[in-house]
Amino acid sequence: MIKTMIKFYLAFGLLMIGATGVSAQDSSDRAVDDPDEAMEFIQDLARKTESVWDDTTLTGDERYDQFRHLFEEATDTKIIAVAMLGSHYRRITTAQRKEYTEAITDYIISEFDRRMTQFGYQRLEIVGTTPAPGKRGHLYVRTEVIRDEGDPIVVDWRVRKKKGKLQIINLEVQGINLVVTNRELFRSRIKAVGIDGLIGELREDSISDAGSAAE
Repeated sequence: MIKTMIKFYLAFGLLMIGATGVSAQDSSDRAVDDPDEAMEFIQDLARKTESVWDDTTLTGDERYDQFRHLFEEATDTKIIAVAMLGSHYRRITTAQRKEYTEAITDYIISEFDRRMTQFGYQRLEIVGTTPAPGKRGHLYVRTEVIRDEGDPIVVDWRVRKKKGKLQIINLEVQGINLVVTNRELFRSRIKAVGIDGLIGELREDSISDAGSAAE
């Protein structure tokens, strides 16, 4: 059930990264002050990802492991988990928080990896940047996903800079905010099956997707 509801929204997942709950940062540590660096950050991530996907010497497991490493380096998975669960995160136990964070991370990575292949991903082209709302100095890097067939998909990556390191903290695909959208979907699933049920569905789907990606 969860796969049917969130398949499209987690397709880019990544890297789906919450803009809420970000800790305070030094006023000089602002992505918006160096748009060229932010664009190069996204472009470099795309190049590295494409290199992994195109490496025919890798086994399915090796390809997945290398992509996972790139994903985890580029994002803050804790912020992803908190933002997508919303207010429910404060009400669950420490053990449930740990299990949920692990499950959502596995699901996002496996789903993104598999879906990019299905979409006919060719390359990522940088279009430009726009300052993000708010006072944290975040920046949107606009890109177009060029595909084998069909029009390009517009993806806006919200980038922050923390302790000198750039990170993706949210994104919008064709104007759809993935964190906000999935927060609503997760709320619906928790109402139906509870937090443990949601965790179980995420685990089941990530195992299925990882197996498909490795084939």
